[in-house]
Amino acid sequence: MNRQTGLKLNDGSRVAVMGGGPAGSFFSYFLLNLAERVGRQIQVDIYEPRDFNVPGPVGCNMCAGVVSETLVQYLAAEGINLPPTVVERGIDSYMLHMDVGSVRIDTPLHEKRIGAIYRGSGPRDLRELKWESFDGHLLTIAMNRGARLIRQRVVEVAQADELIRIKTRNGQPESYDLLAVAVGVNTATLKLFQELDFGFRPPRTTKSFVREYYLGEEVVDKYVGSSFHAFLLNIDRLEFAAIIPKGDYVTLCLLGQDIDKDLLETFVADPVVKQCFPPDFSLDQVACWCAPHINVKGSIQPFGDRIVFIGDCGVSRLYKDGLGAAYRTAKAAASTAVFQGISAEDFRRHYWPVCQAIETDNLVGKFIFTIVGGIQQWRFARRAVLRMVSNEQAGKARPERGMSLVMWDMFTGSAPYREVFLRALHPAFWTRFLRDLAVSLWPLHRGGTKIKISQPASETPALRLGAGAYTVHLLEKYATRTGELGKVYQDGEVIIRQGEIGDTMYVIQAGRVEVVVDQGGQEVRLAIREVGQPIGEMEIFERQTRVATVRALGQARVLTVDKKSLVRRIREDPSLTYYMMQAMSQRIRELSVDLARLELDSRT
Repeated sequence: MNRQTGLKLNDGSRVAVMGGGPAGSFFSYFLLNLAERVGRQIQVDIYEPRDFNVPGPVGCNMCAGVVSETLVQYLAAEGINLPPTVVERGIDSYMLHMDVGSVRIDTPLHEKRIGAIYRGSGPRDLRELKWESFDGHLLTIAMNRGARLIRQRVVEVAQADELIRIKTRNGQPESYDLLAVAVGVNTATLKLFQELDFGFRPPRTTKSFVREYYLGEEVVDKYVGSSFHAFLLNIDRLEFAAIIPKGDYVTLCLLGQDIDKDLLETFVADPVVKQCFPPDFSLDQVACWCAPHINVKGSIQPFGDRIVFIGDCGVSRLYKDGLGAAYRTAKAAASTAVFQGISAEDFRRHYWPVCQAIETDNLVGKFIFTIVGGIQQWRFARRAVLRMVSNEQAGKARPERGMSLVMWDMFTGSAPYREVFLRALHPAFWTRFLRDLAVSLWPLHRGGTKIKISQPASETPALRLGAGAYTVHLLEKYATRTGELGKVYQDGEVIIRQGEIGDTMYVIQAGRVEVVVDQGGQEVRLAIREVGQPIGEMEIFERQTRVATVRALGQARVLTVDKKSLVRRIREDPSLTYYMMQAMSQRIRELSVDLARLELDSRT
């Protein structure tokens, strides 16, 4: 391909997106949104042959399906909320399982901010359609923003008359000013770009192993609950395994070397794993399965003149939060295309640094997983980890500077690996870990018993772990539907209290809240906020006292957005502040009207 300069998207420009999964949908949505901000009209065509509303492999994007808490928060800050019809089950905790015992790690705010989802409509033997596809939901959002869906597969990509020309199996060639490739790594489509000589090389991948099992919602509640179950077991060739609850089903996901049926049977036969399944569970009752490739090293040169690769086929996070990486790369590419240009040099200067940041962080992640692999091989080290986490969860130590948060961020992908590594270097962390290592070497602690999690919380409020006196709380009864994210507040319950110091923002997921102020001992209602609206957003930028009280009107469900996570994202993506500035500007206008009304009322 010949290098071009000064390439821009103008009014009437046409953009093609290959792939209607999360990366393609995010890119289309943000591209149209950002173009509108600068008063530019463009056409976006999404080429996606699959129908995500069809159960089984036909409508599936082959993924374990977990939306991290950071992505949930970022989307909420962008005005994109995930409804309970999309989230099969909200995750409020992680269960860490080892052969020396198990311990539950709760979310810092005891709030459901992680979503277990299906990329399609569910497994091939889906018995009742209760939820909608996550990928289908995002695709609908992009289409509602103005993107056009073309249900055809692209079979040819070429450069013609300084534009990108694509051809489908059943259609005529179409020319576009920009092509965004979001086809993932589980496709042969990437071979279409071999003849376009701009330096692109596909990502390096490894295989994972995913199986879906139907248990029924009551059985899932009883044995798995609303926890993500992570396993660090000393099993040859197995690096990591997880059991994820999803409505009536559970997803079993394995990562390792040469994963086969023998390794799967060895894993499921482990006593630690058996406690997460009913006694009559059989591996042969599989509802659906796949062995998808996952990205372990990003592509080389994921851009050229008028072309950019996003999501897994460009770069992704190592093992965790691939959906979050799709969001970040898609928005970075869209922002570059709208505000900078669409030449290779534009993408190199403004898109490539985002990809490099993810790749650099993955190097740190590989080092961390190497350390975790070493811990898995030593029983005393596993006991030390278990003891440290258990003490923190029992309130005997600060979890924010301990093993709990390190493990939480590793399992959830909620923080960059670099941040996890730096947190583990804190002197307080190593002081406690070395102490627990010493204790774990003592013969008294070599027995250790495992926690059983086969009973609901109503029957088993707490159990003892090992020979020590560390207590962990197990599965809680649901206060909300399984797919609802956030925290439920009852009528009149205070969410934000006037005069308190605050540094978090909230986004209403369901119901309504009222905003009131105390004036001379008299309570005055300022406003009523609805679904999708943020509250307390001004305190994100400065740590000041709350100027009003916010409480639920009827039952309301609210999602917390952490200042640290949001500020980290704003540094990467300053355009996010535009949406928040719009919200705050509207608040100021409304406040001016409210104050004028209050002043008029006081005079009369």
